[in-house]
Amino acid sequence: MSLSVFAADWKLSRQLSLKGTYSDNIDLSGSDKTSDFFTELTPGFVLQGKGRRLSLDLAYSLQALHYLNTSSEDKVNHRLQANAKSELYQDHLFLDFNLTARQEIKDSLAPSGWDATNTSEDLQNTYTYLFAPYFKNRFGRQAELTFRLENDGVFYSEDGDDSLGYRANLNLSSGPALGDIHWSLNANNEYVDYQEGPRDRFSKIVGSLGYQINNRWRADAFGGYEDNNYDSADETSGSIWEGLISWTPNDRTKVELGSGYRYFGWTPRLGIDYRRKRSVWTASFQRDVSSARSDRLRTQVYEFEDAFGETVTPETGTDLNVSVDTATPDSSVYINNRFDSAWTLQTRRSSLGVSLGYVLREYDDDSRDEGTMQARLYWSRRLSAHTSGNLGLKWSQRELDSDVSSSSNLDRQDYGFDAGLTRRLSEQAYVDIKYGFRDDGEESAENRVTLGLRLNWQ
Repeated sequence: MSLSVFAADWKLSRQLSLKGTYSDNIDLSGSDKTSDFFTELTPGFVLQGKGRRLSLDLAYSLQALHYLNTSSEDKVNHRLQANAKSELYQDHLFLDFNLTARQEIKDSLAPSGWDATNTSEDLQNTYTYLFAPYFKNRFGRQAELTFRLENDGVFYSEDGDDSLGYRANLNLSSGPALGDIHWSLNANNEYVDYQEGPRDRFSKIVGSLGYQINNRWRADAFGGYEDNNYDSADETSGSIWEGLISWTPNDRTKVELGSGYRYFGWTPRLGIDYRRKRSVWTASFQRDVSSARSDRLRTQVYEFEDAFGETVTPETGTDLNVSVDTATPDSSVYINNRFDSAWTLQTRRSSLGVSLGYVLREYDDDSRDEGTMQARLYWSRRLSAHTSGNLGLKWSQRELDSDVSSSSNLDRQDYGFDAGLTRRLSEQAYVDIKYGFRDDGEESAENRVTLGLRLNWQ
């Protein structure tokens, strides 16, 4: 293999964060509250490379936590996001690779501190990987063929069903020769092996035909059949059909609206992307088959692009949220109803972000539904040449509706508030002071104050 494959413009950011935090309820207890002071040392780095045949985004941090009064709870957390894309043979052979490590809650309905620093026993480590070589070939202006193989894995440090996945996908689509007419044929076959559970299979073949009506409107129709095999009391196979309308009035706006039908019922779809010079609004809804492992393979630990699509270098020492809408880490397959909406505004001195999300998981194998609604607001402003302030509000509502026993039903609401100041000491050094409040509505509230120092070397 030629060394030209690895030719790229490389950027390395070395980072170090040191924090001291006082908490008045470190274990999120509702009755026997314990206060504590803990230190957090987080060395990390970000490596980014962009080249003609290679693209790499890699961010890693080691979070070492020491608790003054409960030193037996000391722990080390690893957080990693690695995304690599390579062109191995010009225009034909490619490789995608992803690797993640993060902390998450084991029980999506248990008390959550929003990050991994509390001593709650409901936290564990999750690791994922994806290895995907694929082949592309163009048949002149007539058609394009893509054949992709994938191997992935999802592993849990404590509770959960570890699994390996194997997928083959073949896609044949039209080229520009047909002008406004577009067609495609896609065949997909996937096996999922749970180390202490079942072996699931998901297979489908779908064809599509689309027409570009004019420069604003496009219509697409999809049809096919899927043959799945997983634990369920109902049918898991059947025909697929869907209609989709796309409206693109200008370069800044795109709206997609569609609906279809599959073996589990109707499948509405919504997509909105509206961009202006200083603001972005996105919204989406989709109803599809999913599982805990599928959700984790799609989750990013660190983001390398902002809401405007611009490349950014993530801060590895910042507090990483532990998501409260995580599915229970088992082998269950469910129907995932997901709505997400986010609005971001950036001005010369300020940044404002608002997001709203809703997830409903419809389980069939044990007759339960899990729902999570979340709302977040974030605001930051540069107060002077060297000082900035930030404010954050969070709210979530988590529900469990069980058909087996009404005593299993649960409704939990969580509230969070953060406020902080940042002072730049030099080009490489920043000092932060932050206040945070958490309340899950069941008397397990927490107040905390944090003083931190961040260093960054390019």
